[in-house]
Amino acid sequence: MSYTIFEDGHISSPTGFRATGVSCGLKDGSKARDLALVFSVQPCTAAAMFTTSATPAAPVFLSQAILTRNRETLRAVLINSGQANAGTGQSGLTDAIECAKLVADELEIPRDAVLLMSTGIIGQSLSMHKIRDGIRRAVSELDSGGGKRAAVAMMTTDTRAKERVYRVQLREGHRVTLAGMAKGSRMVHPRLATMLAVLTTDLAIDERLLNKALHQSVERSFNRLSLDGDMSPNDSVLILANGAPAVLQSPMRVPGSSVHSRKRSISCVPIWANRSFVMPLPAVKLSRL
Repeated sequence: MSYTIFEDGHISSPTGFRATGVSCGLKDGSKARDLALVFSVQPCTAAAMFTTSATPAAPVFLSQAILTRNRETLRAVLINSGQANAGTGQSGLTDAIECAKLVADELEIPRDAVLLMSTGIIGQSLSMHKIRDGIRRAVSELDSGGGKRAAVAMMTTDTRAKERVYRVQLREGHRVTLAGMAKGSRMVHPRLATMLAVLTTDLAIDERLLNKALHQSVERSFNRLSLDGDMSPNDSVLILANGAPAVLQSPMRVPGSSVHSRKRSISCVPIWANRSFVMPLPAVKLSRL
């Protein structure tokens, strides 16, 4: 098999994904985009790895709890920047649950099909009156070409958006796309490298194999980095695989110089997912969702 790097690609480049990023005023004195939404039109198999911090943030608690009962029909990831919703106690968890509910209701999907990520100032509660409006606008602006807006919206102290997209030709003749976006700057430490990362693919893959691939890839990459010994309560890496029909796949070759061919052998599962959660699961009553 072989792959190409699609330089102009983004998180919603895989078939069946939509994304956007909007500004709802979560960053003091800034009109920068601060709320990202990634959505799949089809149910997704999901895998994730989270922080090993002793004080995980509310969105980590909630996402872990959701993934204990649903790893095969996920549909969306909401990411806010500017406010970490970490160290916020029960009120922070209540806000996280409301965010998941709002996204699910606006998209008309099950409430346990939404995962959350937050990054920003620790100890600061979410500005829910701003987020409520932001979620509604984000849902209305979802677009297959909106991935770059999402990558910008998850930035905090990053100097640029971080994205990479691969288009892969499998041995069986199937063509799939694998996309990723991440944020993380300055603070870099083993155990997910003080960062958030979202990955999407239209590959059809078994949940156990996806878990194994993500775990192995994170161990060889994010978990090896260290700059200053800090660790975040929000560290998360998520992957959604929707197995979109091959007939709908985008062409492997894209005109122009933005695609660089890499004709070398790669593993059957190109990258990324978790063998098991790396910290105890929270006691969250999912009936509240």
